[in-house]
Amino acid sequence: MTLEADNLTWLRGRTLGGKRRSLSETLDDVVRAARVGGGPGEVRSVVGTVDIAASDPDLTGADAEVAAMFDGSLGRPVLVRDAKPPYGRAQKKPARG
Repeated sequence: MTLEADNLTWLRGRTLGGKRRSLSETLDDVVRAARVGGGPGEVRSVVGTVDIAASDPDLTGADAEVAAMFDGSLGRPVLVRDAKPPYGRAQKKPARG
């Protein structure tokens, strides 16, 4: 089997990210998912899923709109938690002094 470099890089990333043992295992998973994922006629494209506002068909205001959404997201609070200690006995902290 011959793969393009971009596809091979993508598969390697899925192998590492999915904690799989090998590239072959990842490729098997991808083929299995494609095989069982659906029959002919199933929509597997994003074409036609984006609505463009009639008031801006050329997306001339898109940059400003995305920037405004980004700025708005920066204004929202973010919940941050400390990592849970590993399972097992708690370790004693050294005394300060």
